[in-house]
Amino acid sequence: MPVVIAVHGPSGSGKTTLIEQVVSRLHARGLSVGVVKHAHDGFALDQRGKDSQRFWEAGAHAVLVAAPQELFVRQRCTWSRLSELLGLLPQELDCVFIEGFTHSVTAIDVPVAVQVEIAREGVRLNGQPVHGDQASAAVEAAVMSCLNYDRIAVESREGHHGRR
Repeated sequence: MPVVIAVHGPSGSGKTTLIEQVVSRLHARGLSVGVVKHAHDGFALDQRGKDSQRFWEAGAHAVLVAAPQELFVRQRCTWSRLSELLGLLPQELDCVFIEGFTHSVTAIDVPVAVQVEIAREGVRLNGQPVHGDQASAAVEAAVMSCLNYDRIAVESREGHHGRR
């Protein structure tokens, strides 16, 4: 199971910017990172007039667009648990950022290893204040700490190195 990092804060507080910075740092370390974002008011990914949007508007239950290096899946569904959404992500991810979902994340349904709260007063990492310009490095360090602990547990249990 990937390390789950929950990031909370009001709109415009810098959640997306912080996640973007930490994802970039972790990617540079060779880690596989996922992000789940809560969109309370819905969202639009397709461009009007494109085939995939036309299929969706016609009522397709699911639309998958595949290119050589990426794919996009859009499906009509309802969900009630954050764990259901996490189950849709690739299993080989090292960590997953969750932006929003304040009420879902606090439920027992998802074990969160790192909690980040962003407010006017500043950034808190697992309840401890962090200076704003050090937040991305501090979150990166917290994630790496969780991953190293996981690697030790996996190595001793399975007799090999790494999470994958």
